[in-house]
Amino acid sequence: MEIPSIQVLKHAELTSTIKGRILALCSDAYEEDFAPHFELLHAATHVLAMVRGEVVSHAAWVPRQLRLSAKRIPLSCAYVEAVATPIRLQRRGLGSMVLRAIDQLLDTYDIAALSPSEPRFYARLGWEMWRGPLYYLKGDERVHTPDEEVMIRRLRRSPAYLDLRQELESDWREGDVW
Repeated sequence: MEIPSIQVLKHAELTSTIKGRILALCSDAYEEDFAPHFELLHAATHVLAMVRGEVVSHAAWVPRQLRLSAKRIPLSCAYVEAVATPIRLQRRGLGSMVLRAIDQLLDTYDIAALSPSEPRFYARLGWEMWRGPLYYLKGDERVHTPDEEVMIRRLRRSPAYLDLRQELESDWREGDVW
């Protein structure tokens, strides 16, 4: 396979053809209809690995604010979603290529975060498992989510006091909270 080119596009810049290709890729990789999840990426920036017009790997991030510790210290977060490579092309470094490309685009964020389906894959790329309790806030209700897993990636702007054993809180959102 030839070396893919990397394209970075805001969600609003995606053509219907590219949207269809991303949706097909994600549906294949996740082995389910990805359409309901894709609709939630309207504020995303997409990173695509392309070979001759074919999307061979994809990842996106959406801006979120997370809050650290009981003091609820705000952290600007690039929340990574929809990391996917077609099953037939997996284990060739394409997902790693897309995630490395994302790393270089996040200078304005304090951290990157994601909910891992394959923690070992992300750990190889420098992502760390959050070990503290996770919560989300919906209205005035603060809900503990002990069954969720979150990994973070330290960025250039990550605060020195970032302790992965502290509480981490997000706002509730449609679909998967984490």
